[in-house]
Amino acid sequence: MTGLLFPPAPPEPPKPRRFTWVLVAWIAVTLFGLGAAAYGLGTTILDYRAYRVPGTAMSPTLKPGNSAVVRALRGEEVHRGDLVMFDRGAFAHPDSAGLSVFRVVAVAGDAVACCTDGRMSVDGKPITENYLSQDEYAHDSVVTTPYLTRVHEGEVFVLGDQRGNADDSRFRGVVRLSGVVGFVVGTGAVVHPSPLPRTTAFTDAGLPGAPFEDTTFTGLRWWLAGGVVAVAAGFIGLIVTAVRSAGRRRRAAAVPPVR
Repeated sequence: MTGLLFPPAPPEPPKPRRFTWVLVAWIAVTLFGLGAAAYGLGTTILDYRAYRVPGTAMSPTLKPGNSAVVRALRGEEVHRGDLVMFDRGAFAHPDSAGLSVFRVVAVAGDAVACCTDGRMSVDGKPITENYLSQDEYAHDSVVTTPYLTRVHEGEVFVLGDQRGNADDSRFRGVVRLSGVVGFVVGTGAVVHPSPLPRTTAFTDAGLPGAPFEDTTFTGLRWWLAGGVVAVAAGFIGLIVTAVRSAGRRRRAAAVPPVR
């Protein structure tokens, strides 16, 4: 008896893959973007804050009602010309609690005095302070009130740019560095501040140490912007990959079995 010959069974169609390396890549891009954005935003929130300028003591550099952007002090050295925020309790003769912003004009080892030809001097070198206010207080007699102070280790001497209307180190004494909480680096909103120009008044007079320059914030903005772009690209890539994968599965399911 002759055996019956049957054609071989057709191979089963390949099952569509639900997991591809393209999908892995887009997931990685999305996670990287989330991490970068979180780093940029988190560091901005932790290291920067906005401080409402209450009075005219720092005019015209900081006008009343403006928002000063302050970067937290992270162990950096404070130099002459820096605008610093500090607790008023750190004055040698504090009058009240709260925060103030003034300009550092002398650091440890300096002898600061007023006045030489109407100008403040540090270690005997007259300083041309082109940041001072020129309004109605500029010619007040208090501007040229004589003083002479030697600044010791762990201290700074601070003055207002509105010299005729500032309750600063001339009256309250030196400020302990332990009370300094940050540098004023700009004005406006924390997420997009307008930078303040750094003075060269002290280095022009031959004194060492340039004011603090904030190079961190520009990098944080790139981290935040790059993170947002990466998240958007990764999200779009995931959607496109998922749609294409679903289309392939539908086409595979629509193919009739071969008999």
